Amino acid sequence: MRKKLIYDSILNIIATSLPLIILQLIILPITGNIIGDANYGLMVTLVSLSTLLSHPLGNVLNNVRLLVNEDYQKNRHIGDFNILLVNSIIINSILVIVGTIYYEGQTSFINIVLIWGISCLNLVREYLIVSFRLSLNYKGILVNNIILGIGYLVGMLLFYIYEYWQFIYIVGALFSLLYIIMRSNLLKEGFTTTILFKNTSYKAVILFLSTFMNTVLSYADKLILFPLLGPAAVSVYYTATVLSKLITRVITPVTSVMLSYLVKMQEFKIKHFSLLIGLMTGIGLVGYYIIVVISEPMLYFLYPQWASESMQLIYITAATTVVGLISSVINPIILRFKNITWQLGISGVNLIITIISVFIFYYLYGLLGFCIGMLISSILKLIMMIFIFFLNNGEIKKESLNV
Repeated sequence: MRKKLIYDSILNIIATSLPLIILQLIILPITGNIIGDANYGLMVTLVSLSTLLSHPLGNVLNNVRLLVNEDYQKNRHIGDFNILLVNSIIINSILVIVGTIYYEGQTSFINIVLIWGISCLNLVREYLIVSFRLSLNYKGILVNNIILGIGYLVGMLLFYIYEYWQFIYIVGALFSLLYIIMRSNLLKEGFTTTILFKNTSYKAVILFLSTFMNTVLSYADKLILFPLLGPAAVSVYYTATVLSKLITRVITPVTSVMLSYLVKMQEFKIKHFSLLIGLMTGIGLVGYYIIVVISEPMLYFLYPQWASESMQLIYITAATTVVGLISSVINPIILRFKNITWQLGISGVNLIITIISVFIFYYLYGLLGFCIGMLISSILKLIMMIFIFFLNNGEIKKESLNV
């Protein structure tokens, strides 16, 4: 199993890297140069808004399906999840429409529809891709993400023709979703409920609240900066974090592979935890060095108009990335072997700490202070997660399926 875990992790890293490289290092820099700093800042903010809503809703259904699938199979139950999916789409639609109107500052029907389309397509895609995780089919995920990258490129062509940047994300998500639907039976389960519906819904709600607060911390930086400093500052900040978040999103797929395998385990020993933390710390330090070294030439090449201001933030944003990377690897262990309500506690406390630290340091040092506040909250979250792991003397056994 260990060899297959490593193999699947590598496959998932490659699968995630391909569309990200196409999007972050090719398409978005070109788009930024075309539409200018103000419009680019608005674009980044609206993408963050759609992701803030669609990612936790879709990803929660994905993870809950993975965690409870064994119970459904044992009892031959089929249903529940399509109802939860429709409810998620309704919630997502209301919030993304209101948010788009707020950030655009005007009512443009076509823009609202396009942002709504991005968000809904990504939500459904985030859930249905669990089909590959359930069967540990990471080759399927690789093929899917190649198709996603091709979709981004086709969307870029449509952006040139019609001047709507939203086509980049819509076509990419649509290509990917069509591929998944052709190879998944999840939508064919119908709209029925089972005796497990209440318990599954409870887990979904708890995990959604937790994931939403975590996602807020990942994307709300742009959403907060937009009203505070305007779209140009968002462009500078986004440029300073683009390489860090690219590395994070490339490494993070390891955690989804981990959860796929952890659901088949009954306990997790302290020595395994220590080895994992040591390994991720080493990877994080190497990643930090890489980010710092390559940031200046890369940013001046990709985003020359904002690079000099962004470079002043690199050392702090890179450190935040490293700490967040370690936390992201611990989280699947806590999710699998600890009561699911811990997710809500961790996220709630971290959200409060982040809001306090970010605003204190923002008012002291401006955009630089904002970044310092994010780093402090990330460090405190890591310490909290390690503490939770060692509760009960570190005897981590199957517990998360009991609420």
